Amino acid sequence: MPRGARRLARLSLAARIALLYALGTSLLLLLLGSGLSWMLRDQLEARDREEIDGKTEVVVHLLRELGSGERIVADAYRVADVGIGHPHLRLGLREGARWLVRLAPEIEALTAAEGRQAIPHAPGYGRYRIGTELWWLRRVDHLSVDGRRFSAYVGVHVDPAQQILERFVASLLVAGLLGVAASAALGWLIARRGLAPIRQAAREAERVSAQRLGQPLNVADAPAEVRGLLQSINLMLGRLQSSFHALEDFSADIAHELRTPLNNLMLQTQVTLSRERSVDEYQAALHSNLQELERLQRMVADMLFLARADRDLVPLRREDVDLAAEAMQLAEYFEPAASERGQRIMVTGQAAAAGDRAMIRRALTNLLSNAVRYAPPDAEIGVACGVQPDGGAVVAVTNPAPPMTPEELQRLFGRFARGAVVSPADAGRSAEGAGLGLSIVASIMRLHGGHAQAESSPEGLCMRLVFPPAGPDPARVQAA
Repeated sequence: MPRGARRLARLSLAARIALLYALGTSLLLLLLGSGLSWMLRDQLEARDREEIDGKTEVVVHLLRELGSGERIVADAYRVADVGIGHPHLRLGLREGARWLVRLAPEIEALTAAEGRQAIPHAPGYGRYRIGTELWWLRRVDHLSVDGRRFSAYVGVHVDPAQQILERFVASLLVAGLLGVAASAALGWLIARRGLAPIRQAAREAERVSAQRLGQPLNVADAPAEVRGLLQSINLMLGRLQSSFHALEDFSADIAHELRTPLNNLMLQTQVTLSRERSVDEYQAALHSNLQELERLQRMVADMLFLARADRDLVPLRREDVDLAAEAMQLAEYFEPAASERGQRIMVTGQAAAAGDRAMIRRALTNLLSNAVRYAPPDAEIGVACGVQPDGGAVVAVTNPAPPMTPEELQRLFGRFARGAVVSPADAGRSAEGAGLGLSIVASIMRLHGGHAQAESSPEGLCMRLVFPPAGPDPARVQAA
């Protein structure tokens, strides 16, 4: 960026508005001054043209009135009298080389010139710079009744008009500069006054902190132009507050969830080291510690996945996925665990979706794992695949469960929500998971442009994976 542009970018809004206001005023005054100058010049020139045309008519009328050459010679002073009271007017009359009414010597020298510099005949006129003065000169040829030829000259000194024009332009320039300066100062004051709500909002925003995120900026007293900005800032503060609280809750949950396996590891290790033990006892202790470490590893991996998913850093390998076929394979996988409790997994319907096969399998795995784990013995777990009216696909996993309140359903897909779906009788089995499975399901569906939802009824709990209608692959579209 050029240095001048960087300096302009650092100016305050009030200074920018004042500068633009002064620039606009300058252009307006320039156009107005140019127009007035042109009009004045035109008026002054029109006055000078009227002057030279009028005196030319008087001289011609006088020569015609005198008639003969003798009377013209005898009354030549009457031609000179036409210029009385007009100091800027010069009149001359000659017959051949003899001057009857003399002009100034410098002007007389022009009358003897030939070719380009010859003084034009009326109604034309020439512009001549004589010394420091500007003159308009014209010649009138007259033939008397007795055949004698006379030449009359009419000259108008136009420098006074030009001086008036120059003084007008100078005054207009000074007035314009003062006007621009005054308009810039006025524009700065108006802009500073008009931008006061923004400065007030900035002062209020400076007081925002982690403890004051819930205090919105004042919108009611703000002008209409600033109200939208303040409302957007308040919405942003609300999102920040929600994210901050979610981060606080997540951090507290992480600390709580990590503390249990770490305490188990420390206690197991301390007990093992408290006295001499056999090799088998040491191996049993190491196997127990390994289980806790594996649980920690899964928890950390799940948290890393959620963190990356929140920032859209998880790449998707999109392909056409047969949801019913995937559900059938997973049902076979969970069949042994379900058979131990007398449960049955029934897969019905057909549906297909475009997405990452591995992630979709992971989402279905988490739902079936929860259903097998928390459904009562001898229960039937249903997996229904279907197509929605808008063309999207849906997979619904249903299992018997106690009715749940809307608040409990809302917490299902939260992080470390283990226990929200656990009955008191199943509280012991709930310790096997970290409570991140349904959060991962929700993140996977968000990455695919769909969503996960839960519904409770007297018949049980139904969790759905809703996929959007199939469309072009965003990666392929971007590459094309």
